Amino acid sequence: MNPINQAILESLRSGEKTAGELKDIFDCSYSVLDKGLQDLIDTHQIEAGWSNDNYPARIYRLKRQQQSIHFWKN
Repeated sequence: MNPINQAILESLRSGEKTAGELKDIFDCSYSVLDKGLQDLIDTHQIEAGWSNDNYPARIYRLKRQQQSIHFWKN
């Protein structure tokens, strides 16, 4: 995994963030950030949504891991 993607994941562990917030943290171009975000969305590690306020903004958060249930045969 490239360093930007890993840093995005680390940053999102503390909560959801907008692309602007992530860009400020990493001091990188939007094109580099957008590629990293899209890679993480494509690999189902993060998800994108919209904020719930008067000025909707695209937000990114870690994807909730599905819990798998294993059935064992005796």
